[in-house]
Amino acid sequence: MIFRLLLVLTIIISACGVKGNPKPPPSFTPLPVENIYVKQYGNSSLVYFYYDKKYTDSNPIKEDVYFIIYKNEKRINPQIQSKENLYWFTDSFEGKENCYKVVVKTKRRESLPSKVVCISKKEVPNLQLNTPKIELVEEGFELYLPAVNYAKNIYKVHNKEEFIPTASYTIDSEKFTDQNVELDKEYCYYYTLSIYKSVETEKSPTVCSVFKDIFPPKPPKRGKIIVEGNQATIIWEESESKDMVGYLIYKNNTLLNNVPLKTYYFIDKDYKKTDTYKVIAVDKANNKSIPLEIKEDE
Repeated sequence: MIFRLLLVLTIIISACGVKGNPKPPPSFTPLPVENIYVKQYGNSSLVYFYYDKKYTDSNPIKEDVYFIIYKNEKRINPQIQSKENLYWFTDSFEGKENCYKVVVKTKRRESLPSKVVCISKKEVPNLQLNTPKIELVEEGFELYLPAVNYAKNIYKVHNKEEFIPTASYTIDSEKFTDQNVELDKEYCYYYTLSIYKSVETEKSPTVCSVFKDIFPPKPPKRGKIIVEGNQATIIWEESESKDMVGYLIYKNNTLLNNVPLKTYYFIDKDYKKTDTYKVIAVDKANNKSIPLEIKEDE
């Protein structure tokens, strides 16, 4: 009887035991800002940093987040702009050097401070930056910039009012082609000049344009007719244009297909020796190539 009672007690105690390791309590401390940068923009300092809103345990922050900015160890209150996870502000120079750090704050906790970044003011020449010339080409947009002995920082934005702190492209030449565009979308560009490392002029005026495909595709080449009785097979080499969607076939100047063919041959079962054909390439924007004329050799 005593043995049975001890056995039951052992089973109960085992069943009540904690299984597995207990989970650590959630963190409410924000991650610190890890990537902070500063450069001179005209006669101002431009500070920017990236931040993903997470606690130190990598869980997302679901409460309001604030950034406390320190300049030379004194708290300042600049107007912080943002785009996705990129944040920035401009500030005036005071003294020989500006040094900045950022602390992330929620209602409950503050993060550790970011690293400190510093910049000393340099003289920037008084250059007048003209509006960049933009030209629509088959590949995208070509931008024409001034012939000066400075690197050009090209900024690609969504409208004339938008400003961003990081350049989309940096070039040394006077011409740049942007092929990363989509049909019927508007793109805007401005540029700055790199005077020294981390020192740029203020921005040029912004130019905008909508990308439209107005360029006909390249025509098909080397057409040929293969005749067997009253049947003719018309063949050709495909257009070299990448945005080509198919071909229109004309017989004696009469269109035979309203929907462009995706093949590079066509069979006519009612062929006469005097018949002539034209093959026209069509692209995604419904531009049409010059025709390739095909007829039976004499």
